[in-house]
Amino acid sequence: MLKGIFGTLIGMLLLIVVMFGQLMINVDNKTAEKEPVEKPDYHIQIVIQNTDEYFWTLFQEGAKAAEKEFGTYVEFVRVPQRDTKYLQETVEMGANAGVDAIALQAADSEETIAIIEGATKQGIVLLTYENDNVIIPNTPMVGSNSYSIGNMAGDMAVEASGGSANVAVILNDSGEQSDEQYKNLIVQGILESFSQYSTINIEKIYTINADMFEAEKISSSIISESDKVDMIICLDERSTPGVAQVLVDSNMVGDVKLIGYGVAPQTLDYIDKGVIYGTVCPKAYDIGYYTVKQITSSLKGEQISDYISTDLFSINKNNMFIYEDKFK
Repeated sequence: MLKGIFGTLIGMLLLIVVMFGQLMINVDNKTAEKEPVEKPDYHIQIVIQNTDEYFWTLFQEGAKAAEKEFGTYVEFVRVPQRDTKYLQETVEMGANAGVDAIALQAADSEETIAIIEGATKQGIVLLTYENDNVIIPNTPMVGSNSYSIGNMAGDMAVEASGGSANVAVILNDSGEQSDEQYKNLIVQGILESFSQYSTINIEKIYTINADMFEAEKISSSIISESDKVDMIICLDERSTPGVAQVLVDSNMVGDVKLIGYGVAPQTLDYIDKGVIYGTVCPKAYDIGYYTVKQITSSLKGEQISDYISTDLFSINKNNMFIYEDKFK
C-alpha cells in the first residue's frame, strides 16, 4: 500500500514539474513578445507649418515611412507659417533638448542663416525643404523646383485655353525680400510655356497672404476690374478653393478658367465639377521621405546631394480617377 501511495506521489510530482516547465516556457515567450523595440539610432526634429494644407498630411506620411525604413525617430513640431521668431525658438529648444538633426523651411535668407549657424555650432545637422526661393549656403535642400511648378502650370494653361488667353497669376506672399526670386522663378517657368504662343499673355501678377484669406477678395477684383482676364493661375494650395468659389458665386465658371495648386479635397471636388481645369501638385510624400533619408545619411557620415529636386504631377478631369480615391 505504501508503495502505491509513494508511486502516486512521484507521479503527481512529475506532473507538477512538467506543468511548471510549461508555465516557464509560456512566460519566456510572452516576455519575448513584449521585448521593447530597439532604440532608434537618431532623433530628427522636423519643423512644419501650423496650417490645414493637405501637403502636410502627405509630407508626414512620407517622413514616417522613412522613419520606419531607416531606424530613426521623427518628431514633428508645428510653427506659424513662415514666422522666423517661432522658428528660431523651436530650433533652439530642439538643439538644447539634444536632437541629432533638424529639418525646416527657410523663412528668409538673413534670419534663417543665423538660426542655422547657431544650431550648427551645437553640432546639429540641418536641412531645408520645399522652399527653393530661399537658398541657404552650405545647407542641403529637398523639394520641388519653383521654375518647374510655373512651367507645369503654364503648360496646363495653354492646354486649357488652346494657347489663347489673358492670364492673371496669384502667388503666395511670405512677406520676405526673397519673394522676388521666388516670383521670378515661377513666372519664368510660366513664360517659358507661353513662349511659343503670341496669343497667351500674363496681364498681372498678384501676391496674397494666405493667412489673411485674401484669395476671394483678389479673385473678385480680377473679375470685376478687368474684362480681359479669362484665365487665372493660382499657385497657393489654401487659396485655390477660394478662387474657385468666387467663380461659382460670380457665375463665371467656363468664362474664366482656373489652374490651381495642391490636392486639397475641395480642389479635387471643384475639378470634378469642372470649376477648376486642373491643379499642379508637388509630391509631398516624396519630400517628407527624402528629407528623412537625406538627414539619416548625413548623420551616418555619408555624402549627400546639396539639392534633391522632387517630382511634380498634374491632375485634371481626364486623369482624376487615378488620384481621387487615394487622396480622399
